[in-house]
Amino acid sequence: MSLQLSRRAVMRGMVSTAVSLAFAPSAFALHGPPAGKIALRFNENPYGPSARALKAAEEALGMGAYYPTDIVGDLMGAIAEKNKIGLDNMVLSSGSNEALQAAFVAWGKKGKVLLPELTYTDHLAYSRRMGVELVTIPLGEDMAIDLDKMSAAVDDSISLVYICNPNNPTGMALDGDALRDFCRSVGKKAVVLIDEAYNELTDKPEYTSMIDLVREEENVVVMRTFSKIFGMAGLRVGYGMARPDLAETIAGHVMAWPNGPGMAAAHASYQDSEFIRFSRAKVIEGRNMVNATFRRNGIEPLPSQTNFVYADIGRNATEFQKRMDERDILIRGSFEGYPNYSRVSMGKIEDLEAFDRVFTEVYNS
Repeated sequence: MSLQLSRRAVMRGMVSTAVSLAFAPSAFALHGPPAGKIALRFNENPYGPSARALKAAEEALGMGAYYPTDIVGDLMGAIAEKNKIGLDNMVLSSGSNEALQAAFVAWGKKGKVLLPELTYTDHLAYSRRMGVELVTIPLGEDMAIDLDKMSAAVDDSISLVYICNPNNPTGMALDGDALRDFCRSVGKKAVVLIDEAYNELTDKPEYTSMIDLVREEENVVVMRTFSKIFGMAGLRVGYGMARPDLAETIAGHVMAWPNGPGMAAAHASYQDSEFIRFSRAKVIEGRNMVNATFRRNGIEPLPSQTNFVYADIGRNATEFQKRMDERDILIRGSFEGYPNYSRVSMGKIEDLEAFDRVFTEVYNS
């Protein structure tokens, strides 16, 4: 909701203040999926932001004339305390994507960036435009990231190794100890960046995370976001955790800091354990529903530990996406190199009930 529109609304007497309008339910008609459509395409969490996050953002929006100051330290302090690191291990960004781009550009000046062939890509186009050279390694036959092949590919030309864990779009998580061994070994040659956007949704978040290697001052960077379990994709807040020199390097290449209402919402949400438990439970419930839909139709999905499910549906996924769109269900089409694989994100339970019905009808028609 734009401030300009909020002022017009106030003048018409629609609401008592611009702040209350900004978070009124009707305001969201200008955001999210098109009217009448169910969005299961962008790995969003429709159960967020939490009520506490909305209240905090509301208050921050009312002070939007001023640059955010204390909230920066408050948010970084809360994250640092929970992860048992120092403030000098932290870097904030406008969504984790901004920090990912910053890291790719920073180390792309020193060498090539190594990454899996099928992984999260929204930060790659920008990196290429900035002259970063990317080297990709195919996934294993089981669709998992092949750590042995990744390790073997690291030579003096590689400055940064990127791994999204759990991976996107597969949803599969690497074994924590196997990844730790990889990071310690490869970290002797290059910086290892672990994108943990979905960590809070994994079966064992602490075991899966590489934050312990940050505390040990290994050559490792951990990136996270408030877009997934916290349901704040539109508020654009992300962060990185690394050894102080690595964090400083990333911070030196970040161009866009998070907005004040976003940071306020993130601070409130980060400490809202009740909402985090609720959000996680809803995502897992929805994931089980989507898995069941696939299996009822003879499709075995990949083992996801995220808020989406990836499966070979045995036909062109982009064509199938179009047919689902005609029935008002928005899912992801095919990814390059995997034409028959479809990715379905979690929606609210009622949305996934509709998905189950429509998917079965379209798939069998």
